[in-house]
Amino acid sequence: MSNKETKILYLGPKKPRHKDDLDTSLQRQAPEEVGIEFVAYGGTSDGELLEQLKDVDAVMNQGHQFPEEMFEHMGLNGRCKGMVSLGHGFDTINTEKASENGVILANTASFGTEEVSNHAIMLMLVCARKFVQHNDLVKKGVWTRDQLSPMGHISGQTLGIVGIGDIGRAVGRKAKAFGLNIVAFDPFVSSWDAKEYGFETLSDLGELASRSDYISLHCYLNKHTYHMINSDFFSKMKETAYLINCSRGGVVDEEALIQTLNSDGIAGAGLDVFEQEPVDPNNPLLKMGNVAVTSHYASYSEYAFYRAKIQLGEEAVRIATGYMPMSLINPDVARTIPKRERAVDWAIMSKNYRR
Repeated sequence: MSNKETKILYLGPKKPRHKDDLDTSLQRQAPEEVGIEFVAYGGTSDGELLEQLKDVDAVMNQGHQFPEEMFEHMGLNGRCKGMVSLGHGFDTINTEKASENGVILANTASFGTEEVSNHAIMLMLVCARKFVQHNDLVKKGVWTRDQLSPMGHISGQTLGIVGIGDIGRAVGRKAKAFGLNIVAFDPFVSSWDAKEYGFETLSDLGELASRSDYISLHCYLNKHTYHMINSDFFSKMKETAYLINCSRGGVVDEEALIQTLNSDGIAGAGLDVFEQEPVDPNNPLLKMGNVAVTSHYASYSEYAFYRAKIQLGEEAVRIATGYMPMSLINPDVARTIPKRERAVDWAIMSKNYRR
């Protein structure tokens, strides 16, 4: 490091919705622990943001729409070497442009692993037990068992998982406790690693569709996964199968899903995400008794967001002090930047780097 004072810039939500959005005590915890200056951004224009970026070593972003043009003044072309975003998804970030300019990008992956995996399992059980339909019937005063069949046994059936990163693996681990067999599709995970998880990996997404009784999506949204779950995929699914989506709405072709459900092509769906959010109140999916829905809150718990805010600062410190982040989301950047230290656990990191 040079002898200039190390600084990290914090970008909070442009429109804070809760008083907690104004509290930065958790975000600043890691930088202050090692004696790095924490700078809270107070500007309102891109010009002001650009000026601030010239005087900091990393930026942490919590809900701020970051202009991709700023990447041209960071990384190889400026003092600020990278940005950490709160959350799992990064579909709103131009990762290719960041990598071209040598800008390191990270997120706070793993903060909501337990919550999202629990939510996916919940939606699977809600679908399997036809909870939405029978909850509505009982509340309307209808006490009947005429609409129970078909209902899956769960134990001994097959769960197909698309994407076996942190969350997908957690879903599989928990699903095995219900006696489910796990098949998985993820071209970026080796078969020998998947074997350690007790999953059978498939190289063909269509085979996963045809073999699964429940399918749970846990992949990022990008140009390769947009509408990956489409009419062709649905045509290969069993009529008794259910789709669970706690990833991103755009991974599923929603119109194709609606048509499939209307034609009884599959048994139902459990959705935490939609292509349009907030979801249109007139969306047909909201009127279907075999579709369970929630409002994109699968990752939330007080503890999860407590951990995410601390992790935001930890990753920013790694970037600002010459390390790679733990949750790197643009690995291609390694080709364009000078070699850095490998990411290490925070307990080691904070011990080794003290001002």
